[in-house]
Amino acid sequence: MSTSETALLELTEAAASAGPLPQRAEALLGALRRVVPYDGAWLALAEPHRHGYVTAGSVDLGVATVAHLSGPAHVRDIEASGTRRPVPPIGLSDLPYAAAELRTWTDCLIPAGLQEALVVSLFVPRKRHVGYLALIAGGGEPPSRRVRTLLRRVAPLVAHGIDPMRSLLSAARLVQGATAGVVLRRDGGTHPLPGLEDHPLLSVHSPALRAAHAAIADGRVYASFLWPQGGRHAPRGHARITALGSTDDVPAILTGMVLVSPPGQL
Repeated sequence: MSTSETALLELTEAAASAGPLPQRAEALLGALRRVVPYDGAWLALAEPHRHGYVTAGSVDLGVATVAHLSGPAHVRDIEASGTRRPVPPIGLSDLPYAAAELRTWTDCLIPAGLQEALVVSLFVPRKRHVGYLALIAGGGEPPSRRVRTLLRRVAPLVAHGIDPMRSLLSAARLVQGATAGVVLRRDGGTHPLPGLEDHPLLSVHSPALRAAHAAIADGRVYASFLWPQGGRHAPRGHARITALGSTDDVPAILTGMVLVSPPGQL
C-alpha cells in the first residue's frame, strides 16, 4: 500500500471514529496533512441557522489566530469571498481582488507570516452545511491542481467526521420506536433531525414541544412523557415524547432533541 493510500485509509478511519469531537478533529487534521500538506489548519463547525463558526480543531496556529478565524471579521470575509457555498476548494490566489481587501489577511494571517490558503466549506448529503476547513501555507505559491483535486475528494470525509448530528442520531437510536424528531435550538426554534420524520407535536407552537424545551432548560438530560393526540380526550390515542439533552460534540446553540414514538415505547 502506498503512502497516499495509507493516509487516505487513516483519514477514513478518523472520520468514522466514535471518539469525542476534539479527538476526531485532531485525528482528521493529522491524517489530512499527509494527504494535503499545509503549514497551519483550522477546522470549524458551522452554527445552524447562524453564519458563525465554532472551532473544532486547529494545527500550528496561534491562539490569537484561531480566535480571529472564529470571529465575526472572518465570517464576513467568508461571505464576501463566496467560500461558504458548496463549491470546489478555493485558494487566495483565485480571488478577483487582493488579499489586502480581506481583514482576516491584513489583520491576522499576513502579520503571522502566512501567505496562501486553500479553503472549502464542508457539506454532508442533501447539502447540509456542517463546517469549514482552511489549510494555510507560509509560502505564496498557489495550490496545485493535484492538491485541489485531493482536497475536493476528501472534503466529504472530513464533513462526515465533524457532523454534529452523528452523536445526536446515535442517542436517538437508543429510543426504541422513535419515528419523528427535531433538534432543539437555544433560541426556542428547531432544526430537522436527519433520518427522522416531522410530526405535528413537534411544530414550533406545539405545547408538547414547549414542555420538552422546558425539561431541557431545567437541566434534565432525559425526560419522557405521554401526550394526547387530537385534543384533551385523546381521540387518536397518545404519543410518547422523549426529550434528550445535547452532547459535548454539538454546538452550544443546539440544546437537545425531542423524539416522538408510539405509546409503550421507552
